[in-house]
Amino acid sequence: MKSIVLFLTLLLLLSSCSRQSAEDLYTEGLAQEEQKNFQLAVERYEEIVKDFTREAYAESAQHRIALIYNNELRDMEKAAQAYRKCYDLFPTSKQAPTMLFLSGFILNNELHRLDSARIVYETFLQKYPDHELAASAKFELETLGKDPNEYVQTQITSTDESKTPQPKKATKP
Repeated sequence: MKSIVLFLTLLLLLSSCSRQSAEDLYTEGLAQEEQKNFQLAVERYEEIVKDFTREAYAESAQHRIALIYNNELRDMEKAAQAYRKCYDLFPTSKQAPTMLFLSGFILNNELHRLDSARIVYETFLQKYPDHELAASAKFELETLGKDPNEYVQTQITSTDESKTPQPKKATKP
């Protein structure tokens, strides 16, 4: 019985010693990105977020996950989830407002989930009314569900009408 306990203790000790640090995993993730092994990079970053959530690398890793899904793998569903997860896990981060906005932007413009996008944009404006993206969030809310071509044509027409000279009233000499 003692030998089994000793064996399990030794096994646990060895497995904890062989675990990579957050820094090592992050470095490996970056290397995998550079080699265009995006899925493997995501796996490394996910390990960091799961095992080292309280470390600084976790926020950067979650941000990298979102960027990979958005820009490299073009998986908009996972990109929106990753941006939102970044916001949820690190709400006091300097990047939190941008992460929240981007999740709404993808929900609206890529996935066309208008109700979900509306909730995100409203949350954004409630929490960050003075943020540099607040005007964009308001615009997104105003144009939610509208055809961009139709909106642009409406803006061109209203601009043209405001430039059209109005007839002057005749004055008596």
